[in-house]
Amino acid sequence: MNSIFKTAIALFIALPMISNVAQAEQWPQQPVKIVVPFNPGGDTDFNARLLAKYLEPELGTSMPVINVSGAGGSIGARQVYSADPDGQTVLFFHSAMLVNTASGIADFSFHDMDVVSIVGREPGGVIVVNKDAPWQTIDELMKASAADAGSIDLTTNVGATTYLIGSLINNAGGDFNFVDVGGSSNRLTAVLGGNVDVSQNPLGQVLPYIESGELRALATVARKANSALPNVPTFVEKGYDEVQFQYAYFLAFPKGTDPTIIATLSAAAGKVISDNQEYAQELENVYRQEPYYLDTEEAINFLSKEEQIINGVEF
Repeated sequence: MNSIFKTAIALFIALPMISNVAQAEQWPQQPVKIVVPFNPGGDTDFNARLLAKYLEPELGTSMPVINVSGAGGSIGARQVYSADPDGQTVLFFHSAMLVNTASGIADFSFHDMDVVSIVGREPGGVIVVNKDAPWQTIDELMKASAADAGSIDLTTNVGATTYLIGSLINNAGGDFNFVDVGGSSNRLTAVLGGNVDVSQNPLGQVLPYIESGELRALATVARKANSALPNVPTFVEKGYDEVQFQYAYFLAFPKGTDPTIIATLSAAAGKVISDNQEYAQELENVYRQEPYYLDTEEAINFLSKEEQIINGVEF
């Protein structure tokens, strides 16, 4: 076999690898679809669309947000999990994915995907009731639920983060009946309409209704009190030490995505979150969130620690 023929064969074998490397280095060359596994109008959808808005000029491409709801987020997550690892489809999810795995709703986890980075952290959910509800404090509500087991409804998504929080509340002395009415926008509609007794919702989503008097906030599940609700205690402040949880939003590609693509998206997200004041202001105005970013390695470590906590809860 002469040297020219050997060289030709080597080049033929190497061409796909060269092509893949070139594609990764030039990524993105076309729109990148962001899958949000919940309905439009909730906190996850807002965070995804806001980040996409500022990522587009950084990456030089459009990033359409696609909502694929159902099963606590696991249907949309599976769509990305099963997608081609070509960098054209990315998942925007949060810690509920860990709950889905622990509860058995999903048979895959973040370990089975390529985590890009953590790109946000919610300021802590709020326990709210309708303005006509009889309970004025979280202690009154907890005592009432324990006194008549299962008589008071609490919104949860089966197998999702709200179910975890509901379980923590019941383990702390409550005895609520869990009702699954869907994502945060559906939960808001249900409690405003008086169709459920108690709901847990993102701070930014319910704050306007708390300020207008349509809803009454009884407690937050954040680790520390939020300045937007100075008169609303955390569960911890009221002596329910185990009732605290703030989920983190993260980006993840299908397993096998080129590391260069992962690094490019992570760096672009980090630049927006750390440096863009317009992004930070919109985040504060709408959801009372502070910018929060962890790179790929930090994100995997964070999610692994969260996983240990969640796996300690019985579903």
